[in-house]
Amino acid sequence: MNRPSLLLLLPLALVACADKSIGLGLGAEPDARLTADLRTWPCASTDTGGGPSTQWEGVFAYDLSLEYAPDALTDHGFPESGCTVTADVFPTAAGDGGTNLPDVDEPAWSNGSMTGSMPHVSTGFYAKSVLANQHSCLEATDLLGEGTLLDAAGAFTGAQTPAPGEYEGVEVTGDVDPVTGIRFGADVSVAWTANGWNKSWVQVRREKGDQLLQAVTCNTTGSTSFDIDSTVWSLLSDALEVDVTNLYVAVENEGETTMSDGQIIETTTRAMHVAVVQDN
Repeated sequence: MNRPSLLLLLPLALVACADKSIGLGLGAEPDARLTADLRTWPCASTDTGGGPSTQWEGVFAYDLSLEYAPDALTDHGFPESGCTVTADVFPTAAGDGGTNLPDVDEPAWSNGSMTGSMPHVSTGFYAKSVLANQHSCLEATDLLGEGTLLDAAGAFTGAQTPAPGEYEGVEVTGDVDPVTGIRFGADVSVAWTANGWNKSWVQVRREKGDQLLQAVTCNTTGSTSFDIDSTVWSLLSDALEVDVTNLYVAVENEGETTMSDGQIIETTTRAMHVAVVQDN
């Protein structure tokens, strides 16, 4: 029996292995996600001449996060439409596919006059609380500038979150306690004035201590108001013992960038009115 020589088999084996391998993060799925979160609270001034008061969204907190999970980013469960029980929309880890950025200890970032780095929190996850408990009436979107830029993040250097739109004010109608939030089952209406954002959502969050126990997120894209009623409450459990039933009214802009090595990064800028502003 004639057998192929070892010299012939070796190139064939190498070709087969090459066909089965894909470079890290070079598949079709996104590999990283950069998120800039601005939490806001209501600010107002009264016209001393007796005219109407002016209301706007001030700065309460500003957080950054970077997730790296090549071709395996976690889906945070944002609904395509309507309301659904969701996992937390604020990333705290890179998920099962998380991988540390090669040769990067702490990705560096900048945003207008602010600069800094994001500490390594866990495998593939980097985060920074840039501002916390500010209670500032600096206009929220002024702080966001043109977006947050990664100045030194390996292959993702140069990626930037989208510029914000305008987030002028949020009006909440109904019984919302400044400490405990919404009473379970109560009807609450929210309305907001915002322009230049491609998505909006409302979230009811049931929290105990620093832990989120349950959340319902409602896609409100294309609307400027929303009613929290029995439809929302039916998705939540009043059996849970919570400290706060909070309310977030959010707008966001999303983008996606393919870097020079072919890896893909999602970029998100979000501004979120928080009904119960806590000093954590």
